[in-house]
Amino acid sequence: MFDFISIILIFFLDSLPQSFSKGFLIMPYMTYLGYKRDRRIWIVIPILSIILSLYSANPIVHFLFVMGNVIFYYLYFNIFEYNTGNIVVISILQIVIWKIYIGELENLMKTSIYIVLYILINLFYMRRATR
Repeated sequence: MFDFISIILIFFLDSLPQSFSKGFLIMPYMTYLGYKRDRRIWIVIPILSIILSLYSANPIVHFLFVMGNVIFYYLYFNIFEYNTGNIVVISILQIVIWKIYIGELENLMKTSIYIVLYILINLFYMRRATR
């Protein structure tokens, strides 16, 4: 049920105009999927990549982006723990990866407000994952 609600929220955010950054929900959710290591991620990953590729011409790039992130966080959590000490590092890493993905590197320094939003969403997913 939690995955269903997250996917519905991501779908809703994806339907908003492109000037709005959707990464504050997508990136922590992919981190959550990388940590959980369930079999259901093989169902959720294609759905998430389809949602991200709805308004684009190249769906393979979106699938590779989602798959690459989930694999990266899977390997990351083999070394590090998913706790409050790593949330700031993970949040900054997610912001940089999302800005590279959407091609807004020149606005990278203007994202200090997003750091707080990413940290809060990551804390929510972390609490949910470590129950």
